[in-house]
Amino acid sequence: MLACTSLGWAAYRHFDDAVTRENWNIAGTRPVGAVGAENILLLGDDSREGTGGEYGTVDGVRSDTTIIVHLARDGSATLLSFPRDMLVPVLPRGKASAHDGRAKLTEVLNLAGVPGLVATLESITNLKIDHTISIDLAGFRAMTDAVGGVTVCVTPLPDGSTRNLHDIMSGWNGQLGENRLDGRSALAYVRTRYSLGDERLRILRQQQFLDRLLQAATSAGVLTNPAKISALLGAVGSSLRVDSGLDQAALLGLARRASQAGRQTRFLTVPTRIALPADGAIDSRGTVPPHGAVLIADQAGLDRILTPLLPAGVTLPTADPESTPGAASAGAAPLPSVPSSSVVVSAVRNATQRTGLAARTVDGLRALGFTGPMTTSTTVAADRTEIYYPPRLQDQARVLAARLPGSRLVAGTAPAPVPAPTSGAGAGATGSTGGLGGSAGTTATSSASGPAGSAAGAQGIVVVLGADFRGLTTTGSSSARSTPAASATPGDAASAITGITSAAAGTPADTSCTP
Repeated sequence: MLACTSLGWAAYRHFDDAVTRENWNIAGTRPVGAVGAENILLLGDDSREGTGGEYGTVDGVRSDTTIIVHLARDGSATLLSFPRDMLVPVLPRGKASAHDGRAKLTEVLNLAGVPGLVATLESITNLKIDHTISIDLAGFRAMTDAVGGVTVCVTPLPDGSTRNLHDIMSGWNGQLGENRLDGRSALAYVRTRYSLGDERLRILRQQQFLDRLLQAATSAGVLTNPAKISALLGAVGSSLRVDSGLDQAALLGLARRASQAGRQTRFLTVPTRIALPADGAIDSRGTVPPHGAVLIADQAGLDRILTPLLPAGVTLPTADPESTPGAASAGAAPLPSVPSSSVVVSAVRNATQRTGLAARTVDGLRALGFTGPMTTSTTVAADRTEIYYPPRLQDQARVLAARLPGSRLVAGTAPAPVPAPTSGAGAGATGSTGGLGGSAGTTATSSASGPAGSAAGAQGIVVVLGADFRGLTTTGSSSARSTPAASATPGDAASAITGITSAAAGTPADTSCTP
């Protein structure tokens, strides 16, 4: 939207004079910026100003679209979208209305203003946000009309349904294939939520539209048409709020860099998953009181995205101990100084209906450095993941619990495993134990249900994987925070009921219906 270069100076001055500049002071310690790179926060807020009440009224202003644009030193551009329902810590914490200091990302703008949203995003990413640009609903609609409209491609949802063609809440009505959008229909298109069923699908829509809008705004047809230039500048300028540091020279510089990125522009989305019981969810929709249905960041996936965007020598942000999975299980006190190699795990038992879960978890534990026989077996169904340990191994159990999100420590003996079926010769070697699909180094036999297995369980640490188990994590580290056991969930760690994966969420939807 800002990539409009080679414009007449008079037209540009008209645009520049219409921009509202805000003195947004960001408090606290901020990340280090990178020489030659810039990070721009793009906000699409839900202010109804200038719409004549067409879209109703709202209390306060929330962020409808939140994107960090990373303009790299090599000339490339990365647009990182943040789901509005992502649960985040509010900074400063005193601005939060919930007792846990968190809120949906969309609410941070209303709670703490632009400075609080910037501080919150910087704490999550460790990217220094150099400038902020905000546009409201009326400006978005007018800007689309100014470039003559945008064509987008609509395809069936991942589950094959076409409920995404109509949304009564946003007013969107479309068809499969190409749709030509004017300002009004474009606003309905990008604001569609309820018929999509997943916030990440909405982001893919927004990314697709933004990609096409940028192409239209920088096309020869617009840049060589004085009427379109004036209309575009008038639409953008009258609806923009920017930080006071974006003077004329800075705006021209950003426009030049954005236009030069061209095909070196990529769209990414913060990978997330629906909140689980381990995150405090009370239902299958991921409802976490008092926040409602929320999304939880897949930290390992986010780390992979952030690593190439950070300046040299700058590390990934350390997870907030109050929101780190496993922190509650391990207790509020600091973890004992016990290396993983000193934690001996006697057995891993699968108390779910997911075949092979125990064996895959063993692979993940070994990758994290944990040791022991780790015999695998099944046991009676359980909702909660539990770690059983003898009192003398409490410190070791706490270190292990920090790697199993939402697990509960139990001082005592684990429930006995279920014997494997013996319907034929050799059946006991695999049977229905949790060892199917495990590595060659995993002892996945029914012998764990015999005296030897019971004795091992009584004398060492036993992990019982409940229905809430969604993989392993590391804590308090700036390195990768996931292990191969994260794949113990059906599908990708960032998946939801729609089947959206981290890979799919890494690029915008097709921008054309033609191959």
